[in-house]
Amino acid sequence: MHIFIPRCDQQRSVRLLELPTRGSNNPYIIKVSAVDMKTPEELFVENGTEARLPCTFSSSEVISCATSVSWSVQPEGATTPISFLYYSQGNVYLRKDAPFKNRISWTGDLNKRDASVSIANVQFQDNGTYFCDVKNPPDIVFMPVEIRLRVVQRVRVSALDVKTPEELYVENGTEARLPCTFSSRDVISSAASISWSFQPEGATTPISFFYYSQGNAYPGKDTPFKNRISWAGDLNKKDASVTIANVQFRDNGTYFCDVKNPPDIVVKPGEIRLRVVQRGTKHAGILEGSNEDLWIVCMLRLLPL
Repeated sequence: MHIFIPRCDQQRSVRLLELPTRGSNNPYIIKVSAVDMKTPEELFVENGTEARLPCTFSSSEVISCATSVSWSVQPEGATTPISFLYYSQGNVYLRKDAPFKNRISWTGDLNKRDASVSIANVQFQDNGTYFCDVKNPPDIVFMPVEIRLRVVQRVRVSALDVKTPEELYVENGTEARLPCTFSSRDVISSAASISWSFQPEGATTPISFFYYSQGNAYPGKDTPFKNRISWAGDLNKKDASVTIANVQFRDNGTYFCDVKNPPDIVVKPGEIRLRVVQRGTKHAGILEGSNEDLWIVCMLRLLPL
């Protein structure tokens, strides 16, 4: 790929225009336009990563050998900016004692009206205001554009994988174990917690009824499962299950299992649809079985006695 870089001749003829004196009948007209530049007002970047400082511009003039870009920074608490990069005629000139020594690089393309730079391995001391100044004579920029760089703590966030059965059929008056297992790339820590909530049939919002953290269970006092809910899981085995004793028909609904193991988070809680059926119903045992079991029972019913 060939990149066109304008070059200046060693000798140039320059015409100096004198401004007209007062009362002149033949004044000169000089057109001066401004370079239009754009940068984001703020840029948030995680420490240790690469920060690309975008700076684009538009100009009514053709890019020439006189076009140049200057970058400067005013660190937080400082009163004046420090110039750290100058770009002209395809060459990058870096300030040797700049805070970004060996970390700054030119990533722009003047032919595409791009004057961006990048800072590798950004640190908290890189916080400050960055100024991009483009000159493309005779177009000029009246004021450099500013970017406020905010370096934030790098946090690795991954998603937990939570598994629950879609439906669970339980006879009324018996105990219902709501299974919930999960996987996490991080070691189970003291910050891990489990939340269970319940959305009754016909309701539009779930109700939190159980919370588990640091080996302690906190059942909700005002929930439909008062004195009937208990912890049945083991976080070391990635098990977040609970049990409900003496299930009733009013316990029908959708149950949500939400697991947190910072920095791992769960994107979507696991859901279980609990169906409480009449105790002693023949279909109860069939519904708890697999589709294959259900097919076998149906076939047996079709056979002649």
